Amino acid sequence: MSSTMLSEPGTPAAVTALLNQFAAFRAIDLTHRMEPGMPTWPTHPAFRHPLLESYAQGDVSCHYGITCGEHTGTHLDAPRHFIDAAAGGWSIDEALIDQFLGRILVIDGTAIAPDGVLGAADVEAWEAAHGAIAAGDAVFIHFGWDRFWSTPATHDAVLADWPGLSVEACALLVARKIRLAGSDCLSLDRFSSVDYPAHRALLGNGIMIGENFASLGELPPICFGAIMPLPIAQGSGSPVRAIAFVPRD
Repeated sequence: MSSTMLSEPGTPAAVTALLNQFAAFRAIDLTHRMEPGMPTWPTHPAFRHPLLESYAQGDVSCHYGITCGEHTGTHLDAPRHFIDAAAGGWSIDEALIDQFLGRILVIDGTAIAPDGVLGAADVEAWEAAHGAIAAGDAVFIHFGWDRFWSTPATHDAVLADWPGLSVEACALLVARKIRLAGSDCLSLDRFSSVDYPAHRALLGNGIMIGENFASLGELPPICFGAIMPLPIAQGSGSPVRAIAFVPRD
């Protein structure tokens, strides 16, 4: 952010103060690029990006179509994903904008074995080291699974044996009244799960779930973030652009 922008004449003082605050941070993109061939849940549609008009075809402009599922790439699950509307499962377009902004807490789960679970004791250990999880926080687990995403040769590893959250850890996060829980894996429930207890516990309590996040290992234990989904009418979720803001050294 340039110093010229910060001192632009006519800028309201509150805006200048906010710009100065952001100048003290660097932005880290937590979003995987969306492209054909990217990993997707086995029963979900593949991402497609067909060219519809182009200069080479003699068109006046260039644009592409996009076809994908709501849970493609880096995305959020809304309660509607597992909780019926009649039972209070709200859709992604019904989320309050404040739910996409706020503190991001990162718990290191890289020591968790494939298809293992991060437990309540791991969450409590993080709190002992960094402070209590507060109501309205977003809690992410860095399992390191994003390392398999970048090349087609390792895409099969994305789709198998990922770790997740234990039932007890979910209950603790529900008690803390967080707004969002997520990880860098294909699901917040571990690979071998058949009844999806993390989804049912969190979404059932109005807590959104984030999956397939990138670069969580570059974040400190506590930072600020913006995770912005599309307001899809009656949507069970949406791809997002997620940015973390980390203090400059």
